[in-house]
Amino acid sequence: MDGLTLENCDFSCLNLSNASFAQSDLYWACFWGTNLEYVDFTGAILRGCDFKSADLRGANLTNANLANDNLGGATQLQGANLTDAQLDADFTGAEYDDRTIFSSRFTPEKHKMIFKLAETR
Repeated sequence: MDGLTLENCDFSCLNLSNASFAQSDLYWACFWGTNLEYVDFTGAILRGCDFKSADLRGANLTNANLANDNLGGATQLQGANLTDAQLDADFTGAEYDDRTIFSSRFTPEKHKMIFKLAETR
């Protein structure tokens, strides 16, 4: 699925492990509760996406854009597991909570992320 425009698509609760969305436009896509282990998001537009409770272990987010959407809405990472993910991405304004799991060397505040509790779904 490299290079595709899939804005506002709903991928909730799917198993997309090992898929590739490199250079894709996934603006406002919903990945709530989705298995995204080892997914390649290199250079992808992920602004305003919902990654609440998503499994992003080992995902490649190199050069991906997870900053706010055009209306100022945040990318949601509450409850996401980002263990061993490649996190050299733009996270400006992205939200996380106490359930979000990062690799030990990643500091969300240094990436301009915002701590905010998720609303229950």
